[in-house]
Amino acid sequence: MNKLRGLLYLFSSIAPWGAGAYELQISRIESSINSCYPKILSAVIQQELNQGKVKKNEAPFDFRLDADALQRQGSTYNTTYQKIALEKRFYGSPVSAYAGYDISGGYTPQYDSAQITSTLGRQFVGLKMNLLSGFTMDEERLNLYNSMLDKEKSDYELDLSRLLVKTEAMKAYMGWVIAGAELQAYEKLLHIAETRQNALEKRFKNGDIAEISVKENYNNVLKRKMKVTSAKDYFNKASQYLALYYRDQRCNIVTPNQNLLPKTLPEVNKIPEQPIVDEVNNAVKNRPEFKIIQTQLQQIVNQQKLAGNYLLPKLNLSVQYNQNNSDTATSSYFQLNQQEAVGKLNFSMPLERSYGKGMDKETEASYRKLLNDRQLLLDQLKAQLETLHYSVDATASQVDMSKTENKLATDLLNAENRRVQNGDSNFFMLNLREDNATNSYLNYINVIAGNYQALIEYNFLTGNNVHLTKAYPQFN
Repeated sequence: MNKLRGLLYLFSSIAPWGAGAYELQISRIESSINSCYPKILSAVIQQELNQGKVKKNEAPFDFRLDADALQRQGSTYNTTYQKIALEKRFYGSPVSAYAGYDISGGYTPQYDSAQITSTLGRQFVGLKMNLLSGFTMDEERLNLYNSMLDKEKSDYELDLSRLLVKTEAMKAYMGWVIAGAELQAYEKLLHIAETRQNALEKRFKNGDIAEISVKENYNNVLKRKMKVTSAKDYFNKASQYLALYYRDQRCNIVTPNQNLLPKTLPEVNKIPEQPIVDEVNNAVKNRPEFKIIQTQLQQIVNQQKLAGNYLLPKLNLSVQYNQNNSDTATSSYFQLNQQEAVGKLNFSMPLERSYGKGMDKETEASYRKLLNDRQLLLDQLKAQLETLHYSVDATASQVDMSKTENKLATDLLNAENRRVQNGDSNFFMLNLREDNATNSYLNYINVIAGNYQALIEYNFLTGNNVHLTKAYPQFN
């Protein structure tokens, strides 16, 4: 009897068992995500792709070397012409600059669209520029500018992928912690019943108690085994889900076991009070979606500039300065000066300007649509922040009530235990008290889970989940 009383006293508390020496910290999960998670790696690859597109769209603005050679033989108008030139177009302006050297020979090189030069050739420099259409924007500059914005946008999309993935990972981690705590509570409850069963069976063999007491306790053992089996299944599912985000150094999936659970449950959280306007402004600064929309708006602004250029006539100017190396032309009938200046002006205009008008209307509508999308996201953000702010604080306040309930259930269990020891109660009532104490503890766990569920959603809205280690220091 004294041995049984000692066992009852030892196992009457329903607090969960502590975990092993090593805990799975959230920093390890975050490290696995950053280095191994496929969606994150795909976003990094997209960055590289967009960087390649930027490089490709820089091609029209590369230095270009041109060389031409012409020779006509066996004709009345035998001619030769050689030319080499270096040209550079500047993507920040509608100007191209070039310089080169050419030399002609024969009677009429102009018949082959060549230039008449001095017998020693000439040097030349020149500029080409768009004065109206193409002055502020053209197709090639648009492709380059918008590909640069695509590169910037891919940085924000990487942040968005991290935010989404890490939010789900944090939910999986917290679900695993809660499932583990529930499993430990049920295992402890089963352990109490099994230990008691062994003691009761010995007493029954010695004739100290009736068989019904043994069977009644065994009935509780079976019930608690079923609960442990169900809790193990729930914990295994939570472990498998968390394993999607937990990987080793070779990026192989690792399923976390029960020994890696935190030793204690985390403390509940409250969100510091601040004006909702400040909360929304901080969220807008941190959320990648708003940065993505901003780059998309800038891309549309660039398209609007191009549309405006298509509404203007083309007026292209080119100027060139020639320095001949002698005053003798290769064609004897042609007189030239050693210094020459040449100007050319080209004008054209589509009378109906349908393309420009259509593009202008299209980009204006796209801009308004994107602003509407941004406003909707902003309105949703404000409403959800207010709701989650309340949920976090409400669940935090419920913890005190849950602790009080759990303490009361534990006190009743301890009192019932003393009554059993004094012979004033029975194992039926003691089992009920143990079940009630466990249920109150599970209610406490669920309140903590609700608090973190709201907190995780709140940190998603504010963009804090991009850095889990910083957002949840209690798990490190």
